[in-house]
Amino acid sequence: DELCYLFEEASYLFKHLKITDYLEVVIEQVEQLTYKQQFLDQYLKGAERLSTSELDAVLLLAGEEVSFVIETITRQLTLQFKTQEPRLNHAEKYLLDNANLNHCKQSNNPVFNQLFDVLEEFQDLGMTKWVFRLYRKSDENMPLFRRSRCNIIPNLYHKIDFSLSIPDLLSWISSSDSISNSLMAVEALQTWYLYNKYVMSDTSSISYNDGKQICDFIKRRRWCELLPSSMDDISLSSSPVRFRSLGLTSEGAQSTNPSPYINIPCVEFCSELFSLLSQDARLRFYFKNPLNENCSLSGKCGFILKTVPSNGGLRQLELCTKKEDYCNENIHFHEDVWAEDMHVYFLQVRTDSKYLNPLSWLDFLHSTNNSGTKDKYISNERFHRGSRFCVLYKACKESS
Repeated sequence: DELCYLFEEASYLFKHLKITDYLEVVIEQVEQLTYKQQFLDQYLKGAERLSTSELDAVLLLAGEEVSFVIETITRQLTLQFKTQEPRLNHAEKYLLDNANLNHCKQSNNPVFNQLFDVLEEFQDLGMTKWVFRLYRKSDENMPLFRRSRCNIIPNLYHKIDFSLSIPDLLSWISSSDSISNSLMAVEALQTWYLYNKYVMSDTSSISYNDGKQICDFIKRRRWCELLPSSMDDISLSSSPVRFRSLGLTSEGAQSTNPSPYINIPCVEFCSELFSLLSQDARLRFYFKNPLNENCSLSGKCGFILKTVPSNGGLRQLELCTKKEDYCNENIHFHEDVWAEDMHVYFLQVRTDSKYLNPLSWLDFLHSTNNSGTKDKYISNERFHRGSRFCVLYKACKESS
């Protein structure tokens, strides 16, 4: 019990102050014991009380002996099947999602097989899909524990050389490290188009062939090329080229493979996007992760993004993860939602069409302080009531 207390104190410092020295000392003490498995069994009783940082500390402690954690979870689930309706709590899901199952499979295959023998007993469709993804992930070589949570939304802006010709731009998109998914590739093309329209007074639109080249790049770079069908009717710039006609969505590609992405619209509509991203603001999203289909908490599952100061340009967006962030809200947060799996964009809705507005373009207008171009853009683009921010969330990891 005393060692459990010390480990919790060390985990607290690791969580709140990012101090690892104390945690490393406690881990070294536990490593010297002959009952490391028993210690993990004791500490993981009532694991739902633990935060993600404390669970990260558990995986750090387990290290090469990650099978100890897997064995503990398997034992607890086996007991549940004998006495009650089994269910995975958030801590067990988190540990299984972030443990190195590949290492467990190689070092202790019987424990690995016992885990999936138990998981196969779950009859719920949502759980079945999760178990299947988990098994596929066991073929991946991943770190022994997941890095600490970072709540800043990544990939908001990309650096584009606006002097590039369209062929050079497409070449840059095909190889740039700043572009890491299919939507960002489309956004880069859209940002370049908007710059040329409003700054260079070039009225030419993006062609269908330009869009198809983007599709070719996506396949060549082995991104998942399929966006959710809810994005079928979004168009590029002022052209009639829609995501569906380019084959960017699962429906447009006539694929039977579901998209790993979920498109999540903001609860609130927005017509003053520049003022919103220039001040303290909060964006609310309803989102029920497939892992939490049986959630019985009051209010709706979801998350809140808040604006925080950045070094330049528009404010950054940060995922709210603390309980106090959700006080007096009808939304509650589950810790298996990650900022690193989010990509934010602005969906412009007109009377009969929808257009993509990349945050890279909005940031360019804001940071250059070109009020004339900004006013012209806002006046011409007509942000109707249905316009709002959206999150493209990667709910399912691609297999390697």
